[in-house]
Amino acid sequence: MANEVETKIREEAKKLLESGEVTVVIGWGTGSAAFKTTPVFVEKPEDVEKLVWNPACTNNLAVYLPQVAQHAKVGIVVKPCDSRSIVTLIQEKQVPKENLKIIGVTCPGIVDDASLKKAGVKLSEVQGLDWDTDCVVVGAPSGKTKLPITDAVKEGCRTCTQRTPVISDVTAGSVPAVNPVPIEPMEGTPEERRAYWAKQFERCIRCYACRQVCPSCYCAKCFADRNDVRWTNKKADTSEAWMFHMGRAMHLAGRCVGCGECERACPMELPIMQLNREVQRRVEALFDFVPGMDIETAPALGQFEPEDPDPNEH
Repeated sequence: MANEVETKIREEAKKLLESGEVTVVIGWGTGSAAFKTTPVFVEKPEDVEKLVWNPACTNNLAVYLPQVAQHAKVGIVVKPCDSRSIVTLIQEKQVPKENLKIIGVTCPGIVDDASLKKAGVKLSEVQGLDWDTDCVVVGAPSGKTKLPITDAVKEGCRTCTQRTPVISDVTAGSVPAVNPVPIEPMEGTPEERRAYWAKQFERCIRCYACRQVCPSCYCAKCFADRNDVRWTNKKADTSEAWMFHMGRAMHLAGRCVGCGECERACPMELPIMQLNREVQRRVEALFDFVPGMDIETAPALGQFEPEDPDPNEH
């Protein structure tokens, strides 16, 4: 499956570069191991062979657009969740739509180190990854193993309802038949949930990896770094981590597309997406709004309607 899509990506990237429509194409390239990929910036038509497509293409490449696409024509390869990030960036006037050429790919779900290990895969033996209908195929010296997609992909991919990019100039791949897992509300009383998150935040080392990989965290200066108005201190203790994560979650309310990059990048394996999903679940319930789906619609918390529900009454 992946080979056909990979060929299409390379063909489209080559056309864009040869025609001069873009100066660079951002995509995924071979990583340091068979279960990894890395972002690549292709500037020459002869280098499109560096572009790959497989179940390890996890990076949300939209994170680079506010820096590289403001004053240059850029081609970018996107999964459905990445395309929703692009919609958000265009809505918020961080990226001019006319500067983009988007090569979309349909997506059955993506794996990362943590999801593979959870599925029982020995990472040191992985020689290749591919999809096959509703499975992720893992190549190893002993042969190929098929893992059900629901067992192998990232948590965010299990709940994803968008398998085709919402915005693209060309889309490669057929639409996969994958049934998403519903997002369940967090259980427990407010006190129990607060205690749960306090326990999680005890492990946060304030490295800000979650912020750095998030396309929606594009502020020139984060509230956590400001000195004119001190929102939080630099020390890594639970109360300061609480302020950072809760502040970030509120900033992403109605904007998080659920790509899961924050959770993947966290060296302490904090369940960040559990918090983001709960916030998004409530935004959707209150405002009937799913982020990143329509360029013409402002984010839920970026508009006001007289009939909007009062959260204090729910």
